[in-house]
Amino acid sequence: MPNMTDQARVAAIVNAILAGAASPAWPTGLRLRLMTAQGSNTTNGTEATAANCPGYTPGGVAITFGSNSAGTSTSTNTQTWTATAAWATIAAGEVWDIAATALRWLQGALSANISGVSTGDTIQFPPGAVTANAAAW
Repeated sequence: MPNMTDQARVAAIVNAILAGAASPAWPTGLRLRLMTAQGSNTTNGTEATAANCPGYTPGGVAITFGSNSAGTSTSTNTQTWTATAAWATIAAGEVWDIAATALRWLQGALSANISGVSTGDTIQFPPGAVTANAAAW
């Protein structure tokens, strides 16, 4: 995910390290959300909905990552949705925590838009398909 970090999350981490501020609450779980319009490092994207992407799970599905290696963290599980009708184009993904008031941690464009999805199609990100590169900080 190029341009991957949410600037507010990075600022909280940096303030904790450099300015002695309280550490942010660390996520106890993460979800991958699909976006019909990409956000930025300071603005959330537009999440797909069950209306414009029937079969999509609003709020996303669980995603896990392995330990960072050479600056890159890679997903370790599979995220899957099955379309129950035609979908709008998916342009980006965002990783959010599972807190009651969820926070966005990562965001970025897909390497290619997902388009032409129709009834019965499976949208799947296998292990290793989602990467977070620390160089984007």
